[in-house]
Amino acid sequence: MKPQELCDIDDLATSLVVDVFLGFNTHKMNTEHKERYKCKSHLKPVIDEFIKNQSMKLAFESFWNRKYIPDHLFKASYKKLVRDHIERYMGMFYLDSGFRIEPCYRYSLENKVGAKVNATSHWHKDGIIKRLVGCVAELTEKEEDEILHVGKNDFSVMYSCRKKCAQLWLGPAAYINHDCQANCKFVPNDKGTACVKVLRDIKPGDEITCFYSANFFGENNVNCECCSCEKLCKGAFKTNEEQPKLGRYNFRQTNGRTNSYRSPDKSKKVKEPKTPQKKKNEVLEPCTPNKNPEVDKGEALLGSPYTKIIQKTRGLDLDQASKSPEK
Repeated sequence: MKPQELCDIDDLATSLVVDVFLGFNTHKMNTEHKERYKCKSHLKPVIDEFIKNQSMKLAFESFWNRKYIPDHLFKASYKKLVRDHIERYMGMFYLDSGFRIEPCYRYSLENKVGAKVNATSHWHKDGIIKRLVGCVAELTEKEEDEILHVGKNDFSVMYSCRKKCAQLWLGPAAYINHDCQANCKFVPNDKGTACVKVLRDIKPGDEITCFYSANFFGENNVNCECCSCEKLCKGAFKTNEEQPKLGRYNFRQTNGRTNSYRSPDKSKKVKEPKTPQKKKNEVLEPCTPNKNPEVDKGEALLGSPYTKIIQKTRGLDLDQASKSPEK
């Protein structure tokens, strides 16, 4: 899916499934999103029936209605995309899903009303939670400017060091909260999606968490409100020094965190290092396998801004998030 299509279809799927199940509106990519129906309770029987009969065909027949689907998506060309994405969210109600999206009243960034993902069955280390997936769509810089609004809908944007571009990250896995001692990690694949791998045993009722990055919540996650930080008196719970004031998403500004990965502006000319001149009577030794040549200064010049990983970034990097944090 293209980024704008993913935004529109994800907003639709969350409004039809997650919001109906939780009883309140969750995050939306469209800042001017409006429901096409006034009462969420009208769709609750669809979810209840699906939990009993496990029939996605019957559930989708109820959802695929002009009362619920916007006109620009109520087309044959979008029908499969819409069905597949709704099923990703309905997937939490399958008997073998092993997880459920539930209300979360912990984080100040969400005004204490958000969502989390809890385990509903036992998960063992190295297991894959296959139904807990996220969809990825690559963003051009133009699409970033058109789609993203700082502090409003930039909650689910990461930067891929491997592909060197910003990516939109939506789907059930986007409801996974961060923890500095997470029990899971994101595992990307080549199909435009990513699933979740278990890092240590999880029992029913435990929250499923992933490690976003070391600087997602301010420098060194100084504003982090995760459970581990609360237990260890770190992050936002650190008491031996005054904490910086936390504005809504001010530490996750999309431009700042994605641009920190990117190369410098190519329009600006960078002076090339001068080639050292050979001195008189100086014998230059050939490079042999037994003797390492000196590092070329040109490479050193390009080293810092072009490195794959920049630790001071403030965004979620899927390539790095797929690695467990250092203990």
